Amino acid sequence: MAAPTLPQEVAEHLEAAIQLSNRRVHLRFLDEAEVLIGFNLPAAAVLIAGVVLESILAGLPEKGASEDQHQLKRWFELRNSVAHAPAPAVASDQAKQMVEDVRRSLMREIKVRPLLAPQKLAEAVREVRGKYKFVPTSASEFIRRKSEELRLEHDEHGS
Repeated sequence: MAAPTLPQEVAEHLEAAIQLSNRRVHLRFLDEAEVLIGFNLPAAAVLIAGVVLESILAGLPEKGASEDQHQLKRWFELRNSVAHAPAPAVASDQAKQMVEDVRRSLMREIKVRPLLAPQKLAEAVREVRGKYKFVPTSASEFIRRKSEELRLEHDEHGS
């Protein structure tokens, strides 16, 4: 059975939203890694930064490995050595540098730029239709009317 496909514009906006959401989660992980460094737990910080790093490396193209990618792969090797060592030993400075490099790479590698809606669609969204077409309103006026309706409704049922 063939899966329905989304229009290109919708798919691109959805992809941008997912990337932004992932970036926010990854940045929170890196914040937690910095807190762990502050608690003098550099091995734990390296492991958490390694989770973010693995996600970044998975999204990078294999061709044209830059110096930055080589450094990230070295950090990944550090993460693996810490994860598989019986008694991991890593310096706080090294963990701090790893977290900073991973954060910098995250901000550089994931470039999200949602596409603008086509002009016709944007105009259609702004167009007001139906019975409210000729009713000028503001947010405060709408809230006032709604609260009055709710009060009247409550009075009807309360009596």
